[in-house]
Amino acid sequence: MTTIEQVKDRFLNKSEQNGTNDNIAVDNKRFCLLYNEAQNKFLTLHLQNRGIDDVRYIQKFLILDKRIPYSSKTQDKYNFELPKNYFDLADLRANAEKDNCKRKINCVEVQTENITEYLQDEYLKPSFEWDETLYTINSDFISIYTDNTFKTADIFLNYYRYPSQLTLINDNNPESDFDSKSLIEWDDKSLDDIISLMVFNLDINQNNPRFQLQTLRTQK
Repeated sequence: MTTIEQVKDRFLNKSEQNGTNDNIAVDNKRFCLLYNEAQNKFLTLHLQNRGIDDVRYIQKFLILDKRIPYSSKTQDKYNFELPKNYFDLADLRANAEKDNCKRKINCVEVQTENITEYLQDEYLKPSFEWDETLYTINSDFISIYTDNTFKTADIFLNYYRYPSQLTLINDNNPESDFDSKSLIEWDDKSLDDIISLMVFNLDINQNNPRFQLQTLRTQK
């Protein structure tokens, strides 16, 4: 498994090769911020494409069939708390029950702004008989709507989790050692792209001293 120190060395070497580091040291805290931002963006880009090849790069972050019981019920919906490491949704199924009959029903996501319209539409509103219901994602919850003739006690969630985020033992010390719970979870091919994103982000970040030096150079 690739270590954090190895990734940092590769990052520093690549930034020097690109002539972008201007001999300005990147402390461990800034490195963590750059790495976390870049890996999250890398994961987002692959999720936006969702092609078969793209999904292969990120398959280790896919959690299947996470059972979640409902945490509360308000009016015509059941609320299910999203996992703490939730990054993006892959698929959702709900266990529904009506008159001692149980089945899994399909869930269709709708925007909160349109939910009233859908709930009043005879062809689109939740229906146990048609094996279909509606859901929204809000405030770290998934809300499953019903027509109050059936209930949904739990859901099965397929979702992408966050990659391990790099942290320091002492976040108040920029040169603190890396937390041992932090892991590099990407293969070398993906790491090449993530490190390139890190260098790019460092180069265009206006809060970075390097940017100020480059601005001064262009003014000379």
